Amino acid sequence: MFVVNETMLGVFNIDGEFFALQNECTHAGASLAHGVIHGDEVACRIHHWCFSIRKGTYLDEERPEYNARSYPVRVVGEDIQVQV
Repeated sequence: MFVVNETMLGVFNIDGEFFALQNECTHAGASLAHGVIHGDEVACRIHHWCFSIRKGTYLDEERPEYNARSYPVRVVGEDIQVQV
């Protein structure tokens, strides 16, 4: 979990590839960075809503209004850079 320009981010490493999501579950605001990770999915630790780490898509239903915002990430040397 990181704060970039006052934006709370969850940064995830899947097999050496990095992804960033807003760090709030769109349902109750719990930290996704502290959620349960299964493969390329993260589940909110409070109500277990599941999101794609790669795209932020809410996975329990087709309800795009519940998608978590995803942010572009690049690795430069040893730095992980997130565009907010």
